[in-house]
Amino acid sequence: MKRLFWIGVGVGVTVLVLRQVGRLNNTVGKVAHAVSPAGIADSITELATTAKELGETFRASMAENEAALTAALLPSEEERARAARVREERRAAERRVTDEYNPDDENEFF
Repeated sequence: MKRLFWIGVGVGVTVLVLRQVGRLNNTVGKVAHAVSPAGIADSITELATTAKELGETFRASMAENEAALTAALLPSEEERARAARVREERRAAERRVTDEYNPDDENEFF
């Protein structure tokens, strides 16, 4: 009976050790792959892809912000047309005042 007990303990310890070695082997395998030339190439490819996606996202964000700032800060076409019309009306009014002004007329200022 004692022998059967120790055989069971031996089998249990063996199973535990083999599981731990399997986990360690997976970890070592991942590290070995990461350090190998293929793993380094994979890492560089992943880094380049991430940098490309970051650049695309950054450019899209810049375009959105530029459009929002342009809409917020620059006048619309209607406002530009209205401002041009108002400027022209003011210039015409100034021309009328200048045309009506006679410096020799002494009653002009009274």
